[in-house]
Amino acid sequence: MARKIFIGDLSATTTETTLEAAFDNFGTIVALSIDPTPMGHIEYSSDAEGDAAIAAMDGATLDGSVITVGEER
Repeated sequence: MARKIFIGDLSATTTETTLEAAFDNFGTIVALSIDPTPMGHIEYSSDAEGDAAIAAMDGATLDGSVITVGEER
């Protein structure tokens, strides 16, 4: 089953390319977007991949901002 995650507190300078580069090593990204908030959304091909991204990246710094990463609800 696929896992959808959100990435909050993104820098205004973060692009989809930057976001993908930071998160692609956790597994196969099925979909990725950044909304105007700015908040990112990523769908991985499996629950395990999404869970690994959440565990590794929640509280990490990306483009100078400390990001919040969690499961989409």
